[in-house]
Amino acid sequence: MKRKIIQFLDVPDSTLGKTFSIFLLSLVYISIFHLVIEVRYPEIISANQELSAFTRYFILGIFTIELCIRLICSPNRWNYIKSFNGIIDFAAVVPGLLEITLGLPADLLWIRVLRILRFFRILKLFHYGKVKGGITGALTPYFAFAIGLKGIMVAVEGQEWWPEISNLNVVIGVVGFSLAILLGTKLQVINNRLYSIEDAVCRIIGALRDMQNNKEVLPHIDHWAKELESALFYNGQNKAEVIRQMRSRTDDLEQKLEAVGIDGPNTAGFHRDVAYLLHRALASTPPAYEEFLRTVIFSYTIVVITTVPGITGFLATFLLVYVLGGLFLLIDDMDKPLDVGPNSLIYVRLDPLIQFNDKTR
Repeated sequence: MKRKIIQFLDVPDSTLGKTFSIFLLSLVYISIFHLVIEVRYPEIISANQELSAFTRYFILGIFTIELCIRLICSPNRWNYIKSFNGIIDFAAVVPGLLEITLGLPADLLWIRVLRILRFFRILKLFHYGKVKGGITGALTPYFAFAIGLKGIMVAVEGQEWWPEISNLNVVIGVVGFSLAILLGTKLQVINNRLYSIEDAVCRIIGALRDMQNNKEVLPHIDHWAKELESALFYNGQNKAEVIRQMRSRTDDLEQKLEAVGIDGPNTAGFHRDVAYLLHRALASTPPAYEEFLRTVIFSYTIVVITTVPGITGFLATFLLVYVLGGLFLLIDDMDKPLDVGPNSLIYVRLDPLIQFNDKTR
């Protein structure tokens, strides 16, 4: 039962579990919204002190109950306390408990700063694994993090100690244009790669159909085609070894073809296309380019969150995460064109190879 409870909290896979996770996330946002009202509009809090106190204590109570349940049900409490999730859970309740036990006023600056730590509960979404539902679903944790961070910025940007930042429009515009060039260049390269892979598959199948007229090599061709399909669809950790074995089997097939007199331009083009297809099965964008692009997008989004104030900042944050984040995820998925799975967004069509093998199954 304890294991099921921890799984219910950490990896929600049922409707009830997902609903409860959304409920906890909504409490984080309510806490941030309440902090914004406290800082920016204290007269509203003064006029509704009972409602304000109820909101604070209700959120604190839920988070405290959740923390107690985790401490009771965790198989190793000390490991949980030291873990990422444990630190975040404690950070969500410690400020409120200090406020109650020490009899401190809720409007103390350092208490408010500690309450901001509840925001980091949003980061737990990144530990739930990839969210299904296409690009929008995959971006859900990033939306939650960016919007929550922008809410905190709204709370602090009206303070006297917060520096006034201006005249960044030109810089933001130039960086945005540079990002468009970087993303567009990668998109063009990968898009051409998708078409070239599909063309190579079509040429390989065309060559196989000509070769299969020779009855001596027909069984070898049929067996090799099935192995090629399995190798291309393989998504395990040792895919490099699978592709290496497929190259060896292609060399063996070449020897059998030459033994029966099948050679010339047709087989030369066939082997070239197979070599290209197997190479593309492992090729990817250089890590340095990928890391640089990811860092620039993250930095650009943070700058916009911290410099564009108010409602305009919320809208800008939403659009940035959706457009830049979505485009990055889309291009990153396109960079793995032969990975076909439930979370794949774009992949090449291997219909000619599949149909060729269907006729021999």
